[in-house]
This record gives sequence, C-alpha cells and structure tokens, in this order.
Amino acid sequence: MKDKGFTLIELIVTITLIAVISVTIGVSVSGMLARQDEKAAEDMKTNIENAACVYVEINDISGNTNVSLDELVSEGLLDKDLTNPLDNTTLSGSVEIKWNNGEKTCTYDFPGLN
Repeated sequence: MKDKGFTLIELIVTITLIAVISVTIGVSVSGMLARQDEKAAEDMKTNIENAACVYVEINDISGNTNVSLDELVSEGLLDKDLTNPLDNTTLSGSVEIKWNNGEKTCTYDFPGLN
C-alpha cells in the first residue's frame, strides 16, 4: 500500500511559488493604481486651467490676473467637489492667467504634480 500525499519539499516549493506570484501581482496592481491617480490629477489640472481660460473669455479680461477656484465653482465652470485624487484633500488656490502677445496662458499649480 502506497502512502498518498505530498512531501515537505513539495509543499514548501508550492507555497514559495504562490508567494512569489502574489507579490508580483500585488506590485503590478499598486503601480497601476498609482498611475491611475496621477492621470486623474493631470486631467483635473487640465480641466481647471481650461475653466479659467473660459472664465477670462466670458468676463473679457485682458490683463494678467489670478482667478480663484471658488470663483470658477461659483460661476458654474467647475464642479463643487474639487478633491485631489493623489491625497484626497480639497483643492484650493487660484489659476494664474498671463497674456503674452495676445495669447493667454492659464496655469494652476496642482499639489502633488510636477
């Protein structure tokens, strides 16, 4: 009669392989989630800058100025919920609008992005 079952070595090798696969998948998923949050932050920054440029057009502003995020929200150009996807804090501050040779540039210093 043969004993059926696994040897200790076989069990250790199997557990080790499962652990290596789990760690590899975990690192990949966490990296994907971090990139997803960074992309969401970049998209939000672009939306804020575009809203400020629209605000300048609507209000016929031609000089260098700053527009607060609160003003953009009150004008209906941005949603009320301005939560930073990188750290879940509420965004505040203002968008800097500069004019150079008739071209406007709207820049928002988004916290956590380079």
